[in-house]
Amino acid sequence: MSFEEEMEELESAEDFLQYFQLDYDQTIVHVNRLHILQRFHDYLQQGADSMPGEEAAKRVVYSKLLMRAYQDFVESDA
Repeated sequence: MSFEEEMEELESAEDFLQYFQLDYDQTIVHVNRLHILQRFHDYLQQGADSMPGEEAAKRVVYSKLLMRAYQDFVESDA
């Protein structure tokens, strides 16, 4: 299964965080799950022009952007 196909299978913020093996506080995710996913999507859109083509490098970028989106809500709320 390709990276894009694997990403299509993920539905919740928890799915994404677990897929990228990121540590998270369930309490924060529970309250902000939709906001985290929206922020992640926004960050992906902002960096779309500079997204690497290689799958491994793309996974690293996605992981960093997801952690950034999550951290936004650790430090503040929606």
